[in-house]
Amino acid sequence: MKIRLTIILSLLSLTIFTQGNGLYKFRSENGKYGFIDKGGIIKMKANYLITHDFKEGLCFVSKEVIKKGYKWICIDTLGNEVFDLKDNFPETDFSEGFARISSFTEQWFINKKGENKFAKSWKDGYLEFRNGIAYVSDIQFSDFYPIDQNGKRIGDKIYSRLEIFDLLKSQKQKDTLIAEKLIAFETNKLWGFKDQEGNVVIKPTYYAVSDFQNGLCAVRTEYSEVVFQGGYYDAIIDTQNIIVNRSKMYCYMGFKGDLIEYYLGPHFSGGPQYINKQGQSIIPTE
Repeated sequence: MKIRLTIILSLLSLTIFTQGNGLYKFRSENGKYGFIDKGGIIKMKANYLITHDFKEGLCFVSKEVIKKGYKWICIDTLGNEVFDLKDNFPETDFSEGFARISSFTEQWFINKKGENKFAKSWKDGYLEFRNGIAYVSDIQFSDFYPIDQNGKRIGDKIYSRLEIFDLLKSQKQKDTLIAEKLIAFETNKLWGFKDQEGNVVIKPTYYAVSDFQNGLCAVRTEYSEVVFQGGYYDAIIDTQNIIVNRSKMYCYMGFKGDLIEYYLGPHFSGGPQYINKQGQSIIPTE
């Protein structure tokens, strides 16, 4: 069976479609986070205990721990504070002008001024706005239903988290096939790629593969009897099956904007690492 990230990592990957404004988080030797551009130049020094990703020009970060966890603020691409979340927690980054916020007992959507856009809250929510639709629930953990960008319910149908995940995953796979036109296939526990006419383009030689994005794909070239549940890759290939980078990559997130993101160890350990579209590793520099 094709080696994939765990369902948790897959859910995360569904929420990430582009990296906002060309800024990418990095972790310094001091254990704190800052931001670099796609060339690795440090644009914001590592002063944050924890960060989200920049989306639509804004990012949630924290420099302080409080009783309920982290004290979250929202910053712009220059590092200026736009608003703070008080004792609340950002469930999602900004998407289509909205971010979902939690008080740990209720959830609501804010606009880019930090205002509760719909003047209402729900008990739970799932992922961010996508194509004008978000999912919320009046009870925790189940019975999710879609709302529009006016906060109005769409239809009477309810969904589980898994059903929503399957819907979005199916659409993501269709989008990937349309964009990249290479389809992974398995033979004798090895993976290769065919084109959309069924012609073998890359012979099955890999023990695990991701999807092609921007003409690049993560693969595992080595056999291992014991593999971390989320899997790992050890190389990046192009559509000509040429290895353009050899790095051991855990928690592989694929392209976020112009850079591939992955981690040095399981469970997002080691901080985010990046590879550009030419297959070059990006190192933070002043």
